[in-house]
Amino acid sequence: MNTDTDVQKTLESVVLYQVDAEKGDGKILADSFKVRAYPTFILANGSGQTIDRWLGYEKDYFIETVGSATADLTLIEEKQTRFMESPSAGTAEALGRYNAAIFNYRDAVSHYRQAQSLKTDPKSDFTYEIFDNMAESAGDKLFPYEEMSQAADAAIMSSRDNPHGIVGISSRMARISNQNKRPDDVARYLQAGLDATAGKDDEGLKQSHNELMVDFSLMVKNDTATAVEYKKATMPEGWLNDPKQLNEFAWWCFENNANLEEAEKLSRKSVELAKPGRDKASNLDTLAEIMHAKGNTREALELSKKAVRESPDSRYFPQQVERFEKLLKEKQGS
Repeated sequence: MNTDTDVQKTLESVVLYQVDAEKGDGKILADSFKVRAYPTFILANGSGQTIDRWLGYEKDYFIETVGSATADLTLIEEKQTRFMESPSAGTAEALGRYNAAIFNYRDAVSHYRQAQSLKTDPKSDFTYEIFDNMAESAGDKLFPYEEMSQAADAAIMSSRDNPHGIVGISSRMARISNQNKRPDDVARYLQAGLDATAGKDDEGLKQSHNELMVDFSLMVKNDTATAVEYKKATMPEGWLNDPKQLNEFAWWCFENNANLEEAEKLSRKSVELAKPGRDKASNLDTLAEIMHAKGNTREALELSKKAVRESPDSRYFPQQVERFEKLLKEKQGS
């Protein structure tokens, strides 16, 4: 971002103020803006009032969004009033983007739907944003499953010339379908992703195809052993000596309750190889979750305490200590 000439040109219209939201005054500023995920971008005026806000970084999206946001420097409250009086697709999009960034998914979906109905540019399409915000809220069940499935189908149809987009939608919807015990839909969505990536020369799509095969083996075939082997096949060369990749594999095993014996061994290796500080703390946290899953909550607690010592400025690891302390007391009281 600091060296990309296209991004630097985009930033000429603003003053970029980067903040580490987990250190010093950055914590205070992040709290004042209620920042809960990184990276969060906030366009504010000189008084600190919000003009626009969005989540995540991808170069083209960042450049496009900065351009859109700086073209309308009215405050969010003014945009809301204007939209009530004179609805437009552009204002609806900005409000959808803002609400998504403050995790107000219901209003984000509502505004993106309005943007979709009000748009006059045939190239504009918000079906992905509608699905994305529904998917982000799946754990809170803000939207009925059937409504989410319809949104996913619409987003896949709009992405028919974009296999990368289809992969993202199909894999997410397959997981949501699995959580909702819809096995036919799990198979249908994974198959959509497999069809979109089959026989492609693009290395990224080949990798995506293999990753989808991991989920297909796990969720459709119920074949954990095969899923583990596919997962290993997707890992990059040299991963067995890379603490980050070892941790990624161990976390996948934990999340899927698969291969926990080997996951523990590889997770311990990742802790040994990791750099002191945040990296080692993250790997300790993975090992703690694996040990708790294997029934050893006491060791999970001790590992979380080590994570706190490795990364004392983190808010997350102390919460893990409290969680495991509570779980251990519950086990001892039962």
